[in-house]
Amino acid sequence: MTFLKMMARKIIAQARLLAALGALLPTACALLEPSPPANPLIGSWATADRNRVTFSDSAVVVSPADSKPTTMGAADCNGRYKLLYGRMMTAALEQSFPSQPDLQSKLKQLLVRPDYPVADVTCDQGGTTYLMLDDRRMIAVYRDSGVGGLETYSRL
Repeated sequence: MTFLKMMARKIIAQARLLAALGALLPTACALLEPSPPANPLIGSWATADRNRVTFSDSAVVVSPADSKPTTMGAADCNGRYKLLYGRMMTAALEQSFPSQPDLQSKLKQLLVRPDYPVADVTCDQGGTTYLMLDDRRMIAVYRDSGVGGLETYSRL
């Protein structure tokens, strides 16, 4: 074997190695990129009265203490159902119930940060905004035709 043939084989072997490493590079970079944070509301929560709500990526299951669990959907909400996850600025929520100063006061006491992770559920003409206060506590702000209510949940 001549010197040129040996060099050619060595160059081809190195080129193959570089090609293989180049093909693996996107996979290696994908493994190094941080994955998006998990939705902190996912899981089950309960009130002191043992009413439960369970969040998954695409559904909300409501479990009253004395009834069967119901997965919320369009059929339960006269065809109008929507579930959105995200973060919410709380200043507007604190002013949402002008005819209920007691509710506004409770919201101002509970919502001490400018924004919170939320699940916003629209059902028919009303809805519920679930705000995660910390790792263990969440509040549900109910709204229906301008009237609101508040309930506290703990993580199960």
